[in-house]
Amino acid sequence: MKQQLDQVVRWPYSPMDYTRRIAWGIFKYTLWKFLWHRFYSLRMLSLQLFGADVSLKSMAHGSTDILRPWDVHLGEYVALGPRVRLYNLNKISIGDHTVISQDAYLCGGTHDYTDATMPLLRRDIVIGKNVWICAGAFIGPGITIGDGAVIGARAVVMKDVKAWTVVSGNPAQFIKNREIKK
Repeated sequence: MKQQLDQVVRWPYSPMDYTRRIAWGIFKYTLWKFLWHRFYSLRMLSLQLFGADVSLKSMAHGSTDILRPWDVHLGEYVALGPRVRLYNLNKISIGDHTVISQDAYLCGGTHDYTDATMPLLRRDIVIGKNVWICAGAFIGPGITIGDGAVIGARAVVMKDVKAWTVVSGNPAQFIKNREIKK
């Protein structure tokens, strides 16, 4: 058996979705980058205009890259750092008081390599409240990260992460439980 890439579904989304992506792309590569960062709610407002469910109390850097804002939920006081990539082929939900540090990559898609046509698989990503995803971390498709978890720098998360734990490495492994000093 061999791959049959000539039989791949070329257009896995609706025509409306592609139209929305073109409109968002034009906005993202022009105005989004230049909205003054001190008025962080302007970026959140623009995400809302493109269908995102986001709090105006959250913030995103001008270099944050969101593929499909209409499938994004950001709670209150979420911070998306420089060069964060939300490759949301499906829904991504990020809970309140969560920080996604620079160069983190949340990848909501993969391919079914067991099928000769390698169809696109779109999976939701759910990030809980009070989470910190450190610099350069990779979060794979279909992952749920529990409340209060910390994902170490450059970690590769391909399995769900329990609440209030610290994980790191490639693949990400349990390091310790997270405790907040009072």
